[in-house]
Parts: sequence; structure tokens; C-alpha cells
Amino acid sequence: MLMVIFAAIALGTGSWLLLVGLVPPKLTLAQQMARAQTANRLSQAVVGSTRPTLSAQLGSRAAGWLARAGLPSAKVRGQLALLDKDVTALLAQKVGTACFGLMLPMASLTVLTIAGVSVPFAIPVVAGLVLGGTLFFLPDMAVAGEVEKFRAEARMSVRVFLDQAVIALAGGAGIEAALISAAADGHGRTLGLIRQAIVDAQLRREPAWPHLDALGRRLGVRELSELAAACALAGSEGAKVRASIAAKTRAMRGQEAATELEAAEAATTRLAVPGGLLGMSLVCFLIYAALAAAARQM
Repeated sequence: MLMVIFAAIALGTGSWLLLVGLVPPKLTLAQQMARAQTANRLSQAVVGSTRPTLSAQLGSRAAGWLARAGLPSAKVRGQLALLDKDVTALLAQKVGTACFGLMLPMASLTVLTIAGVSVPFAIPVVAGLVLGGTLFFLPDMAVAGEVEKFRAEARMSVRVFLDQAVIALAGGAGIEAALISAAADGHGRTLGLIRQAIVDAQLRREPAWPHLDALGRRLGVRELSELAAACALAGSEGAKVRASIAAKTRAMRGQEAATELEAAEAATTRLAVPGGLLGMSLVCFLIYAALAAAARQM
């Protein structure tokens, strides 16, 4: 009877949290203005994002507590700044996924109790704590994956930028003009940041290499920083700069080909796993049938 009471309490709490997340209470005018002012001080969410997820809605109230506790870490904050995402949205998602992990075993206990299956209460409690703790760090792993994907796309954008710069230099353009022309031909966030770095260098009447180096360190794209160092050593002679950029583009193209080949080989290996499991299942089935037949004869 006590287990049924605890299961009913857990189910009721989960239903209440779900209802609060879907139908939030109405705020007064003062509360809405304060929330709007706070949102203006925070960084804007990534462009093109849709409505917040259910987990983010459920955890939005506890996001402030986590922020005051020093979460997320400085590394995760840097990754969010690189992706131009909001810290509060990540904290809300962490809380929502953790609550989902905590409530899932309790809901399963309720179903089993109604079905007449007796389960010790300690099992869903421990399972809820483990699952909730695991899902709490799941959004951080997702952010790290997005950062790796963004940096791979940024490297490709840098390589395209360098290809265009080599073409402009071969046509007789100067270094600054070639860089401006190469950055103006493409679209995307990375090329936009490169254009902004070149414009800042022009406004300050400085070489573009220090600004490109700072951008490369900010984005975590090592190739852009290496390009800036190589071009700074080459000086202002267009032929030397063109040779340095051409060598860098060849190296980046070879690295991209090696990365794609490695990804293709990994995908091929993953495709072989289901076939191997199917073959092992068939062998086990045949062995079981032979052993069952031998046992009947004995």
C-alpha cells in the first residue's frame, strides 16, 4: 500500500510539472517588463531556432538557481558563445532532462504497481537518480558535438576563402584587395566574421594578419592562425603570400580528404556490425537447435 501511495505522489508531481510547463501562470505587467529587461541583457539565441522544447519550458524556473551556483562551466560558456546560444536556455534544458530522468522510473513503478507487479521502492529511486544525473549532462555533450560540427564547417569556409584569395592574387590584385574580394564572395557566419576582421583592420590602419589570428584563436580554427603567421612572415610581397596561401589550401584540402575517408571507413565498419550480429544470432540458433535435439535423444 505504501508503494502505491509513493507511486501516486510521483505521478501527480510529474503531471503537475508537465501542466505548469505547458500552461505557465500569467505574469503581471511588472514581472513581464522585468523579464523583458533581463532577456535584453542576455545573449540572443541562435538564429533560426524554433520554439523552446518541453524540457526547456519545464526547467526554465530552476535555471536561475543553477546560474547562481556557477553553472555551466567556463568551458561550456565559451562553447555557447562560439555558437551564439543563450546560457539560460541550456540550463533550463539541463533541468528539464534531469527531471524527466527522475520521473521516468517513478512512472514505470506506477504502471507496474497497477498491473500487480511488486517492485522494491529502492530500485526506481536509484534508477531515477542515475538516469537523472546522466541526462543532466546530456545537453553539455550535445553542445560539444555542435561545436565540433561548427568548427569543421568553419575550416571548410576558411579553405574556400583561401582558394578565392589565391585566384585574386593570381589575377594581379593586392593582398588587402584579394582578401576583401575573397571574403565578399561567400556567405555564412565564418566568412562574415572574416569580413568583419578585415574591416576592423582597415579602420585601424593595421595589417589584417593579427586580426585573422585572433579570429582563428577565437573560433578554434588552427588553420586560420597558421595562415596569419605564414603571411606575416612572408611580408608584403604578393608572390610570397600567394605561395603561402596556396600551400595552406593544398594542406587543408588533403586534410579534408583524409577526414572524409576516415568518416567513410567508420560508417562502413558500423554497417558491418548488424550483419555480424545477424550471423551470430543464426549460429546461436543452429547450435541451440542441435543441443535441444541431442538433449531429447538422451
